[in-house]
Amino acid sequence: MTRAFWATGALLLWVSACAPGDLRPPQVGDPAPEFQAVSLDGERTVSLADYAGQTILVNLWATWCAPCRFETPYLQSVYEENQERGLMIVGVSVDSPSALDSVKDFLEEMGVTYDILLDPDMVSTDVFAAIGLPASFLIDGDGVVRFTRLGPIAEGDSAFLEALEQTLK
Repeated sequence: MTRAFWATGALLLWVSACAPGDLRPPQVGDPAPEFQAVSLDGERTVSLADYAGQTILVNLWATWCAPCRFETPYLQSVYEENQERGLMIVGVSVDSPSALDSVKDFLEEMGVTYDILLDPDMVSTDVFAAIGLPASFLIDGDGVVRFTRLGPIAEGDSAFLEALEQTLK
């Protein structure tokens, strides 16, 4: 065995030993975690509890995330097709505060019309235990997680569309 192999194994053991035991993404059937962030205009703090009673898709993303660029137009189309049925999408940007202009440019380029929150301290990635971006969590009107995806939701993803249909009934 090589030194790199043993060093990698030791690092993984150290990381897993230092990680909190309950740090895991919410699973289907779990209550949605508590979370709040600042509105895009910076004028108010918004909590997921503010969306109580609605089906929401929480999507953690960043302008520098290549898979997010791939996923965002699809999420916008899902929103447009389902907003009248009660779907809200809450995009949570984890870009740094200095990237606000880039965030706004990204949203304009992608034609995003759903709610956007700013989380430059990346609290959301801790709360949702997201190990990468994008990460999405579909939450029903009772605050229960109905679908999770760490990574992009591909256009036409049957598991996502089935979960969405079930939560919008």
